[in-house]
Amino acid sequence: MSAGAQSAILPYAHRQVGFATLLGLGAGFLTQAGKAVRDLRRHRRQVWISIPLSIGFACAMALFSTLKVTVDGECVCAGFSGGLLPRRVPVSEIAAARAVTVPWRRGWGVRRTPGGWQYNVWGRHAVELELPEGRTFTIGSDEPEALLAAIEAARGRAVSTAA
Repeated sequence: MSAGAQSAILPYAHRQVGFATLLGLGAGFLTQAGKAVRDLRRHRRQVWISIPLSIGFACAMALFSTLKVTVDGECVCAGFSGGLLPRRVPVSEIAAARAVTVPWRRGWGVRRTPGGWQYNVWGRHAVELELPEGRTFTIGSDEPEALLAAIEAARGRAVSTAA
């Protein structure tokens, strides 16, 4: 497939790295791994707590440190590292899209919000998709204007092909 054809299929593809997520989970991993090593050397039974915790921190770091978002003429797709928890929203179901600032209390990761779901790895900027029945899907982004422009372009294409 040529580069021109690929850009027509995928007008937007972005992977955002959550450096704060990596830093926080990395600190948790190092703390628990260090405790496990100390407990192993001293033959303490608490090692069976530290080892699973350090493995849990490492897995969370690997799985939730990046968010990949793609937009094409048919859907908006978002998912975490390695395709974890993929979410596909057909463009035809999007009633409206807008750039928003997420309240700090909503945090990062996968969150159930009062109106729907939120995927975010870092920051407070996002694009909120208004879906049928008043539901929302909020996608955190370090470039919300570009994401919003891609969604609007995809919505424009969907409207023109349906007409």
